[in-house]
This record gives sequence, C-alpha cells and structure tokens, in this order.
Amino acid sequence: MLLSQTVGRPVVSSADASRVGTVAGLVVDPEAGRITALRLEDTKVGGDVIAWEDVHAVGPDAVVVATAAAARFTAADSAGDQQLLGQRLLTELGASAGTLADITFDPASGLLDTLHTSRGDRIPGRLLLGCGSYAVVVRVAAAP
Repeated sequence: MLLSQTVGRPVVSSADASRVGTVAGLVVDPEAGRITALRLEDTKVGGDVIAWEDVHAVGPDAVVVATAAAARFTAADSAGDQQLLGQRLLTELGASAGTLADITFDPASGLLDTLHTSRGDRIPGRLLLGCGSYAVVVRVAAAP
C-alpha cells in the first residue's frame, strides 16, 4: 500500500462505526523499518497520533481501529514531526537522492517496503537510516 493513498482516509472505530479522524501521515521507526503510529487530523478524541498496534486494518476506503476509547492516542509533538512526502532525501554520504515521493508499506505489519524517489528510483525500506525535519537519510545500497 502507498502512503499517498492512505493520507486523507477516514479512521473509523469498528465498535460504534464512528469517525475518529483522518490520516495525515505516518510516524516511522527508521531502525526497525516500520510504522509505529499514524498521525491524524480532525480527531474526535484527545490526541492526534494513534499507535500502530491499535490499528485493526488499513483498507481501500478507511483505516479501522477496534475502539477509539481503548486506543492509545498521544499528541503529535511526542512523536516528532514526520511529514515524509516531499522531504529531501539524502544518502549517508551526504549526496542528494531527490525527494521522497512515496512509501510502499505492508498494511498488515507496518513494515516499510520501498521508498520511491522523485527521480524514479526505488530504495528498499531496510536502507532507511533516519527521518528528521531537514531530510530523510538512507544507506547507500551495497553492490551485489
């Protein structure tokens, strides 16, 4: 699944079919190469970040959480600012690799599969080193 297709989807509670908010982005753990939370906007609950473990499903029309009351919501500042799409993309050697155009991820596990660059390159998610306010940094792929 692509991040660009996920942003803007409604987040719905399966317990009462109420709308919890809208997906605004991802919070990523670069070391683990996985999504740790979803950033939300227009939330109807106390926070705007929901833990990935509380996401029941990421479907074609909505993201489903079991119940908004049991979900672990926090404030966005506790997760850091990770507006990933459009972010500058650098290698660990300091060379520009364009910008981050999209991310392919496994909707069941949250594992990052591929980073898509503005130059058309596809970088395996396992090569992600860091995400910050200035750039997303990736390892240089080893020669086969």
